[in-house]
Amino acid sequence: MLLTPEEIKNQTRQLWRECFDDSEAFTDIYFADKYTDENNLTVRQSGQVVAAMQLLPYRLTFYGNVQHAGYVSGLATLPAHRHRGYASNLLHEAHRRLFRQGATLSFLIPSNEEMRRFYERPEHGNYWTSTYRQELPLDVSNDGHFDKIEVSRPDEWPQELYVFYHRLTAELPFMVHPSESDFFAALEAADLEDGYVLMARRKRRMVGFCLAVKEPNGRVYVRTLAISEPAARAAFVDYLCRTCGVDQVFRRFGTPGSLKNTTPYAMARVINAPRFLGSIAASNPGFQLHIGVDCDLDIPENNGWYRVEQGKVRLTDLQPPSIVTPGGLAAMFMAAQPMVMDMLLDE
Repeated sequence: MLLTPEEIKNQTRQLWRECFDDSEAFTDIYFADKYTDENNLTVRQSGQVVAAMQLLPYRLTFYGNVQHAGYVSGLATLPAHRHRGYASNLLHEAHRRLFRQGATLSFLIPSNEEMRRFYERPEHGNYWTSTYRQELPLDVSNDGHFDKIEVSRPDEWPQELYVFYHRLTAELPFMVHPSESDFFAALEAADLEDGYVLMARRKRRMVGFCLAVKEPNGRVYVRTLAISEPAARAAFVDYLCRTCGVDQVFRRFGTPGSLKNTTPYAMARVINAPRFLGSIAASNPGFQLHIGVDCDLDIPENNGWYRVEQGKVRLTDLQPPSIVTPGGLAAMFMAAQPMVMDMLLDE
């Protein structure tokens, strides 16, 4: 039985309702601003969508190089149809699609530790925890005077917000970059929690953008921050402390996994090993590495022994001292960096 794109979308939305605890308002935002017919992958039986996921495209800057990455989102199977390999099939198709599209990486954010273990399995992609976060209060003691900076909470969000944010973040070396649609979807989702979308101006010139939410634990968290001068950060913290009646404002910073008191965050796996290694080699011509990749069930083209030297990557017949999975390869390099991964609707 053939289904129209609208019927597939409606059934996928109903699947979302049955498998996740999100509000109707949040689901409206997701299916209006994130979902497209092209990024939705489904398993159907007798005209019914029984499993689905969305493969959301993102721009990734890694060691200063621009890469294409896919965000695995909304993977779900109806309870009566679980344990039949449908999730494995969807992930396999997602990884093959990304490989054909020239992507370098796939990433996801597990909802809990059980799901983290789920994605670590070889049949689910061999994902590894590749980014970490650390929750800290914002220290504005050295940010300078902000008495001439005006902070406002606009009723309507001008495009100027995204233009300012994009201009300040486009060249960051380690970041998953939201599109304009992603950006405003994140503002809408935060607004459901009475979030604070704030602008800072010095006279008429915009010098800062901030997205903050007072979460159920009573703490105020800055989810996204872009400033052209440090005093704007101090102005935002002052505004939030006074408005929310708190003494501190917190931020979840992307940090290297080697630091103490970090929390596992996103998982990743490499989609194209030569391209991934090549992006690192191009930015670090003196870097040398001899490594193998194995156990990639979805993209066997990645399996092999690689030599990285003089800014280039080549296959070799010489066995390397260490062999990793596609997730292990991602974690080896990503976990050492303070990856910025804001506005993904995961808070």
